[in-house]
Amino acid sequence: MNMPLAAHAVIDTVSAWWRDRVQISSQLEEIARLSYQDLEDVANDCGMTALQLVDVIKAGPHGSDEMLALMKALNIDPDAVREFNPRNFRDMQVACARCGAKGECRSHLGDGSISEHYRDYCENAEVMNALRAQPMMLSE
Repeated sequence: MNMPLAAHAVIDTVSAWWRDRVQISSQLEEIARLSYQDLEDVANDCGMTALQLVDVIKAGPHGSDEMLALMKALNIDPDAVREFNPRNFRDMQVACARCGAKGECRSHLGDGSISEHYRDYCENAEVMNALRAQPMMLSE
């Protein structure tokens, strides 16, 4: 049976979502087996708190994709930020992964109005604005 391309796309999307959920579940199980001190140590090694680490794992491997899309929309080069200030980049990823306004952000990214609205809800807005003021952080 030949399925239309749209059906294949939906199946691929659902499959990817399911793989992400399984991966997240597995990672959360591993975290749950750690003692609290070990969890704190792992989180500290990652430069975050235990709660932040758990939230980032729950957000999944695409938990901060909106941050990268926002950077591109604002003409900020994510690679430059990652290279010149990796800690700041990681902190921004954590904030994005833990964000409660993802629906609003995705909507504005989708309709192209993100640059007009991100300041209203984005926890990274101040950092984004500071990055925009640094020519070496801008895309060419």
